[in-house]
Amino acid sequence: MQPDLIGGRYRVQEAIGQGGMGTVWLARDETLNRDVAVKQVGLLPGESATDSARAMREARSSAALGHRNVVTVFDVVEEHGSIWLVMERVLGRSLADLIDAEGSLDPARVARIGAQVADGLAAAHAAGTIHRDVKPGNVLVGDDDVAKISDFGIARQAGDPTLTQSGFLTGTPSYFSPELARGAEPGPATDVWALGATLYYAVEGRPPYEQRSNPVAVLHDITSGRPPRPQRADFLDPALQRMLDPDPESRWTMRDAAHALRRLADGHRERTRPLAAPGAVTATRVDTPAPSAPPVEAAPRERRRRGAWAALVALLLLAVVGVAAYALTRDDKGADGSARSSSTGTTKDTPSQTPSHSTKPSPSPSPSRSSSPSKSPSSSPSGTGAAGSGTSAADQEAFLRDYFAKAPGGTDAAWAMLGPGEKAQGRDSYDRFWRTIRSVDVSQVDTTDGGSNPVATLSYHTTDGRDSTERKRIELIRQDGQYLINSDVPAG
Repeated sequence: MQPDLIGGRYRVQEAIGQGGMGTVWLARDETLNRDVAVKQVGLLPGESATDSARAMREARSSAALGHRNVVTVFDVVEEHGSIWLVMERVLGRSLADLIDAEGSLDPARVARIGAQVADGLAAAHAAGTIHRDVKPGNVLVGDDDVAKISDFGIARQAGDPTLTQSGFLTGTPSYFSPELARGAEPGPATDVWALGATLYYAVEGRPPYEQRSNPVAVLHDITSGRPPRPQRADFLDPALQRMLDPDPESRWTMRDAAHALRRLADGHRERTRPLAAPGAVTATRVDTPAPSAPPVEAAPRERRRRGAWAALVALLLLAVVGVAAYALTRDDKGADGSARSSSTGTTKDTPSQTPSHSTKPSPSPSPSRSSSPSKSPSSSPSGTGAAGSGTSAADQEAFLRDYFAKAPGGTDAAWAMLGPGEKAQGRDSYDRFWRTIRSVDVSQVDTTDGGSNPVATLSYHTTDGRDSTERKRIELIRQDGQYLINSDVPAG
């Protein structure tokens, strides 16, 4: 039986959930006049008293973070020999309850939820705390779709002694990583796997491994092979595969996952935004009246305009014939041939441009996001074309979007996607630039030339609030069947 009043100020009202380490109750803080959630830390198998050390550790782990996507612990109270955690009340449901009610969720929504939870866990990892029990029941989704990770009841900080009892398995076996299932010590990579498995469950409506009554059988399945490929993940599938990488050394870090999931969610929202009609004004000002409709007599004027155009076309045809005849009488290697070659796209007499490092803006980018890059570059860098003309334009675009989702902040995952040309700059230089970038929007990807040098519009948003937009031609090469970015140059 729970007491009616905890700590002389928290009035217990009703049970609202079951955490991994105890029942969660709704209570009223009579001092601050607000609703809170309180949790009595329960007994673990083999214990004769409440595990107060575990409760205090959860309080320290959660309270020290102060992160928007981590459930805040307000207070720790000892009442009648029991430890109670006083936490913020989240108006919403756990991810497990949400899926039970609605079924599998849309990949875009899962990406948004996952990015938030990954942000909170990345903050925990930076503080030296490993959650160790990431699962759908511990992800709280508010009515405003703000997601928070809860229940640090078995979290452990670096340097803390283990409190696991002999023969007692802490955590939820269905969300164990392969290395944890084999008996290795938990680390940040095990939380990444567990979050990947949680998002897999959210998008598929089932966990990555079949649930069994015998937890040992589940652990055997996890160590025996990768989970089945998700069928409903759509654009989220590559991210899930990286988070569920069986090798913890090559698995994404939580920071990588947060970056990628956020950019995937933002990119999907951008791609699904309704397109404006051709020529439509998209600026936010609405105080300028629209131009009046054309007058009725526009039809005769249009006929006159068509006649003028026909005459102009005839003159142009005559000019073309004249130029062609003149060209036949000239040696195409005359003294002024280099100037004419430049105008037709041949660049052998023009000094090549130096690619800017790591597909980042030129030293003096346009200060405004609304700048209008030219639709086609004035010249094309030769490039190696190693990606081959037979490659898929959709694959190239997907690769570029994936790279620019990972690159902000400077990540190992993005660095691994560079070829030798880009890596020649050195990792320190690469990280110095990308640490100043908060995010990159990728739009207007042009792969119509069928080669390995797609052109993309890149909008950079810096950590100090500045924006810039550039059009880049990016050289792609292939190595071991994978794309790599080898160089980039401005494309107009």
